[in-house]
Amino acid sequence: MRGRFRTHGDRAIGIALGILLGLAVVLLFLFLGSRNTIDEPSLSGGETTQTQTQPATAPEPKAGQ
Repeated sequence: MRGRFRTHGDRAIGIALGILLGLAVVLLFLFLGSRNTIDEPSLSGGETTQTQTQPATAPEPKAGQ
């Protein structure tokens, strides 16, 4: 019985499992949970569209300034 004394290997396994579980949750959300969003990720390489943005314009100075 090991009790409270854990080895460094146990800690490394726990950290690795935590990272893998976190990555799995993020990937599941990206490819399953964001189906109805504008920027839906796709692995199929289908039609890609790009949006054009307009540059910001500075407001015109008020009269008397």
